[in-house]
Amino acid sequence: MFKKSILTILSVVFIALQAIQAQELPAPSPAASVTQKVGVTEVSINYSSPAVKGRKVFGELEKYGTTWRAGANGPTAITFSSNVTIGGTELEKGTYNIFVTPQEKGDWTFHFNGKGKSIFAYNKDGKQDMDAIKADDAASVNVKREDAPKRERLTYLIESISDEEGKVSLWWDNTLVSFTFTAPTTSLSEANITAAIKKAEGAWRTYQNAANFYAPTDVEKALSLIDQSIAARPDYFWNQWTKAKILAGQEKYDEALTAAVSAKNSGDANPDGTYNYFKGRVQADIEAWLPNASKKWKKANKNI
Repeated sequence: MFKKSILTILSVVFIALQAIQAQELPAPSPAASVTQKVGVTEVSINYSSPAVKGRKVFGELEKYGTTWRAGANGPTAITFSSNVTIGGTELEKGTYNIFVTPQEKGDWTFHFNGKGKSIFAYNKDGKQDMDAIKADDAASVNVKREDAPKRERLTYLIESISDEEGKVSLWWDNTLVSFTFTAPTTSLSEANITAAIKKAEGAWRTYQNAANFYAPTDVEKALSLIDQSIAARPDYFWNQWTKAKILAGQEKYDEALTAAVSAKNSGDANPDGTYNYFKGRVQADIEAWLPNASKKWKKANKNI
């Protein structure tokens, strides 16, 4: 009887412990993440977000001159889907642990650890081995600290400044520190276009998208690509209208009008929902360009 009672008590305790372990409780430094595309490069940061909780963060909780894991719990990790340049150093695509060295005066330093190590791996005889940290930097950059509105929890922000440039900010308490990076968006896009065209096998939309990409910088290439799009699908208004807009951008209004009229005729002959939506804009382009047409073109196209 006694043994049965003991077993019963132990079973109840075991079940209670399991129930406690199964409870999901708030973490002191909850996991967080942020992702942003800069051009065609995806950037993501995974980190833990500690709170101020009435403490003085920089200078006391995180000592000046001591390199910090830039978060809590495990390492703060940043991932780039393509090569980027930070502080004049090219980083290969991949994941890097971020460390930060705060300073009371002067620049702070972002370190991008290429060895996948925790900051605690650099403690030696109770002291931080700064030389070892620097030796394992895949890149580092010095930045200015900025005053900021109070932020209770550490937060990372990623901003796409342009298709070629991004900005990463660490914001905690009343401190903001940021670094910028550049991504080779143009060359990556060109490579993507080349690869898509090789697989296109006459796909009109791929050629048209490529033409739109090159139109601002390489008109001849854009026109060559849009002609291939039209050859792949000669009865559709959209690619012909695209050609018209490229030509109008070069002030070649006779050729632009010819392409626009062809686009309108194709749309009228083969109407769909897209054409019905854009029909008025095609007509508006024709009317806008018509005053700039040559007398010869107007004479040959009296019915326009």
